[in-house]
Amino acid sequence: MKMVLSFLMSCLIVVVFCACAAGPSLTELSDADSGKTLTAAVGERFMISLESNPTTGYVWRFAGPYDEKVLILCSDTFSNPTEKDLVGAPGRRNLTFEIVGPGKSGIRLEYKRPWERNAQPAKVFQLLVFGTGKAAAPVSAEEEVVTPRVGSKGQIVPPEKGVFD
Repeated sequence: MKMVLSFLMSCLIVVVFCACAAGPSLTELSDADSGKTLTAAVGERFMISLESNPTTGYVWRFAGPYDEKVLILCSDTFSNPTEKDLVGAPGRRNLTFEIVGPGKSGIRLEYKRPWERNAQPAKVFQLLVFGTGKAAAPVSAEEEVVTPRVGSKGQIVPPEKGVFD
């Protein structure tokens, strides 16, 4: 009986440690989630994954600003789901955000060709985000705040290097 109890306690400890080690979950949203509302706590992340084919000239761009007191853009990547990197094959644009403060913010993305200024977008993705909880701790003066640069096509570009870097 003592061995069974000891074994069960060991299993319980392992389960508790594994649950604590698994960081916050990532909520994944797709094209089908356009028009929905997302409520998430400060520190939680979510990813918007949208079908995209930049070889056609169409790109997803922010139609307006979002509230950076509520959420920040952590990463902007393109993934090609096919096994072979076929030229012209569609893929997915993945935008990962983190909730940094309480409040609400809208995200509106438009899928269009940048040079067609007056054309209606081929697709639109909209999301209303509610952040809950206390705001993240302010950044100390010792930490460098890096604001991502956005290129002409709405993508994040690497920081510029100085001549002597």
